[in-house]
Amino acid sequence: MRINYQGRNTPITKTFRLHAEPRIQGLSQHFDRITDVKVVVSQQRHLFTVEITVNADGTLIRGEDRSPEVLTTFDRALDRVERQLRRNKDRLVERGRHNRAEVAERADSELVTAEQDESELITEQDDINIVRTKSHVLKPMSPKEAALQMDMLGHDFFVFFNGQTERVGVVYKRHDGDYGLIEPEIG
Repeated sequence: MRINYQGRNTPITKTFRLHAEPRIQGLSQHFDRITDVKVVVSQQRHLFTVEITVNADGTLIRGEDRSPEVLTTFDRALDRVERQLRRNKDRLVERGRHNRAEVAERADSELVTAEQDESELITEQDDINIVRTKSHVLKPMSPKEAALQMDMLGHDFFVFFNGQTERVGVVYKRHDGDYGLIEPEIG
């Protein structure tokens, strides 16, 4: 498992690494296919923000927290990641009880793929300035799987390739808490 640390407006201290590494290594007890972990620590004024992104066999799981103490912030963000890993593993086990053949087939061809990062847009007055462009691999999944992946990442939308219709789709979270699906058509 590779661990990548990144500091924004704050250095990554040796104390932080000594605190974080054994806890991150412990994530493998929940899911043994974790390939890499990215930890981003940023500081604005007196608040630290820790974002932890785990790549578990193509499934991205993300946890974030913010507080004035960096080690506490890290622990709470890691707790969120652990809960999501457990929930994901429980879903896979439950799904396996209903249809073991389908789970075995998915395990062979990668479980779920996630959007690596959402594009960041900054609007200045009437001008739209695209300051960052991201890309990710679209792998076939169902709209329900895409919605689960979106929730695990904490995003408001998720672009995916619908394996049932063989078209690109977007799932999004509606204001009422439900989910929506956009399937574009070329006109």
